[in-house]
Amino acid sequence: MTDLDTDLIVALKLAKSKKMFFAFVPHGAEGKLILSKKKIPTKEIAELKKEIGGGTPITGKCIGAFDGMAFQVVKMGSATLGAAIKKVIKRDTGLTVNPDIQLASDADEDEADDGKSSPAAPPVGAVAKGDAAKADDGAPPAAAAPPAAPPAPPAAGGQANVTGFQKALAKLGFDPGKIDGVMGPKTKDAIMKFQTANGLAADGIMGPKSQAALAKALQGGGAAPAGGAAPGPGATPDAAATPDAGGAKGKPAPGVAAKPPLDASKLAHWSTAREFAIKELKALATKVAGTKHGSAGGVLKEIQSIISKLPAKPDVADIDKIEDFIRNDDTLAAAHEVPKHFHALDIKTPLLKALDEMKA
Repeated sequence: MTDLDTDLIVALKLAKSKKMFFAFVPHGAEGKLILSKKKIPTKEIAELKKEIGGGTPITGKCIGAFDGMAFQVVKMGSATLGAAIKKVIKRDTGLTVNPDIQLASDADEDEADDGKSSPAAPPVGAVAKGDAAKADDGAPPAAAAPPAAPPAPPAAGGQANVTGFQKALAKLGFDPGKIDGVMGPKTKDAIMKFQTANGLAADGIMGPKSQAALAKALQGGGAAPAGGAAPGPGATPDAAATPDAGGAKGKPAPGVAAKPPLDASKLAHWSTAREFAIKELKALATKVAGTKHGSAGGVLKEIQSIISKLPAKPDVADIDKIEDFIRNDDTLAAAHEVPKHFHALDIKTPLLKALDEMKA
């Protein structure tokens, strides 16, 4: 029995919440599939095609939950692509992914750099088998927002449409969490709070009425978020909520009491949890390094990045930031979800428990 492809598993886990570039080179009943956080170079795809004597490569981006992961392409290929990808993923990873092939004019364009992307690394990829591609109707185009305001986010017809209204909600002071184009629980919660503040049914769906209200709010006519006034034109949510933004970094604003330093016992609990996490991450890195896939170097860099973000002696002011990283970081989540038969990683619980003790 063929071993499961751990590199492809990691890539697919990342694609649940982060857009990944993909390239599929068909070759009869077989082929190769590559997934990468960065756009895959044309030269690399050409070499892959030459190596296997494959047909015309199919490229684009993929993102979303396993029960409907969007594979966005500029031009539709064969009518069997979706079924082939599903079969390949099941065979090589044991995961059940239902590809949703979508037309998208920007499927081959580079993503805007938001300052949070990791350094370029070798593609996370896998050898796949299957000969091509299922055609599907693309999501309907979103209606344009009034020209006087920033574009109103379109209805939730696909993962790529979510980013617009995440940014709009954040601008209005309704925190949608990470601006990642994914309709997660925090984004839905922000939509519901916005809907409640504007007298709409709080269903968490950005339908036409909610979009119209959002466009109006962006023009200055919307309701304020709970607990504070609406930000002024051009103001960021942080600027609207911060009592005094003039203080030096790391120092409390005037009139705000400084938090007491952490005591030794609380730091000891964190140190124990951190050492355990580092030990487990290094064990995972060792196993990944033992694989033959070319993306192993990139995965090792990601693991090292996780370790670097777990400080030995965290400042009390950074606890919330560290907690957010542990709960929401895509790379850490992917490492945590590696199949247990390969490596049973469980480090979030002790780390979060130690942080809770530090906050007490």
